[in-house]
Parts: sequence; structure tokens; C-alpha cells
Amino acid sequence: MKNIGLLFPFLRLCFTNTSEVMKNLYNFTVVTKSKNMVSQKFGLPKGLPTIDILELFPDLNETIENYTFLEGTSRITDITILKLLAKRFENARYLEFGTWRGESISNVARVAKECYSISFSEKEMRAFGIGENSIKVSRMFSKGLSNVHHIEHNSQTYDFSKLEKTFDLVFVDADHKYEGVKIDTKNAFKLLKDENSILVWHDIGKGLEELSNWEVLAGVLDGAPSDEHRRKIYRISNSLCGIYMNGSFKSSFPEPFVPNKTFDIQIKARSLSSQSV
Repeated sequence: MKNIGLLFPFLRLCFTNTSEVMKNLYNFTVVTKSKNMVSQKFGLPKGLPTIDILELFPDLNETIENYTFLEGTSRITDITILKLLAKRFENARYLEFGTWRGESISNVARVAKECYSISFSEKEMRAFGIGENSIKVSRMFSKGLSNVHHIEHNSQTYDFSKLEKTFDLVFVDADHKYEGVKIDTKNAFKLLKDENSILVWHDIGKGLEELSNWEVLAGVLDGAPSDEHRRKIYRISNSLCGIYMNGSFKSSFPEPFVPNKTFDIQIKARSLSSQSV
């Protein structure tokens, strides 16, 4: 009853801003449906169990470059995870679904032998209504790198058999809707080289701690080949990443807001020339 005062403002919005109300109701419905799927179909009402980042990298110490601190990119810890995972492989071959400015792949390219990116072409970006500023900066940090190969195509419709390659490390960060994540996940698993290969998803969390991105998580779990594979999918602490990886790991559902580690950050900035964009 304490929220009864919101009823009339809500009804007023239904008439004065119908499209925004419907958009939010749609999003609420999608999130609720996805959360129910994760809970009921896959038995994970609390989302994925979490591996501590120091469980994966006990001596974590890495340098990240070309980081913009702008919207639409991975967090510093996300890119650090990718770079450190790539270092586990000799002559690593890396595939990234969804490269925008190229911040993550340009960092991985410093330690991997061969990197492939699949991301929308400019024509596809315009067809999806992506703004010209976003198109202008696509691949800006990766397009000049000799060991990065760009495939300009929608990852959901691309024929990956054309590559005739498999990969040590795959990073899925393209469409974040359930169906798109499901398709990308199915394809990504098929592209893993062997039992030591690793698959990472971005935005499997809405935040760095307790909030699952239920729609993405539902797509990941539904796209995985089997329950055996699903049992090897975890969330990584202090990041927005999920990971599929063989091995024995301690995992838990950590309490939010309670730190068990700190990070030392050294920050240095440089200006980009207008020709860089």
C-alpha cells in the first residue's frame, strides 16, 4: 500500500509516454523470463558460481594499453583476464566475437600469435541503426596490427567453416540478446581447438558483483552443448566475464560489497591525434 501514490503517475505515463513504458515492461518481461529459465531449466537460481580472479591468476600483474575509459568497452579486469589467459598458450590463436574500438583484441594481440575478429561491417552497422560516431571508431586500435585479421560480418550468420581454423581462446562479446548469445555460444564451442581451449563471455554480469545479466546467461547456458559443459562454466570475480575452462577450481557465491583483495593501479594517459579516429 505504501506505493499506492505511484499508481496515478504510472497511469499518466502510460498515456503520455506509452513507448517508454512499453519498452521497460518488455525488458522486465525478458529479464524475468530469462531468470526463470536459468533457475528452473538449469538449476541456478543464484546465477553462476564464481571463481576468484586470484584462483586463476595468483600472481596477477599485467599492463593494459589503449584503454579509453569510455562507454561500450570491457572493464580493465576483463581485458587483463583475456591477456593473461592468452599467455597460457604457446603461439596462442585468439578469436573475438564483437570488436568495436578494438581495445581488448589489441591487448591480446601483444601476447598471442594470431588473432581473428568477427564484427559487423560498416554497411551492417548502418542497417542496424548504429550511429556514425560509433562506426567511425570501429576497429581503431586493431586495424593496423599485422597479427589481427578482421572479418566484417554478422557472427550469427557467418560460415565459420571458411576459416578452417580452431582456437585456443575465444571471447564472445557481440549481441547481448538471448537468441544472439545462444547462436554465438553454439558456434564458439565448435571452434575450440581441444580440451585445453578456453571460452570467455563478456557481460555475463550486469555489475561486478551480485547482479547477473540473466538474458545473456540464459543464452550462454542454452547454447552450451551439454550439461557436462555447463558444469564447467563459471563467473570470474571482479569482472563482467564468464568462463568455460577445464580444471578443478574453488567456486562460491561471494557476499556483495565485502572485498577480499585490492588492486594497485598505475594510470598514464596520452592524447590521440585527430588522424587516429
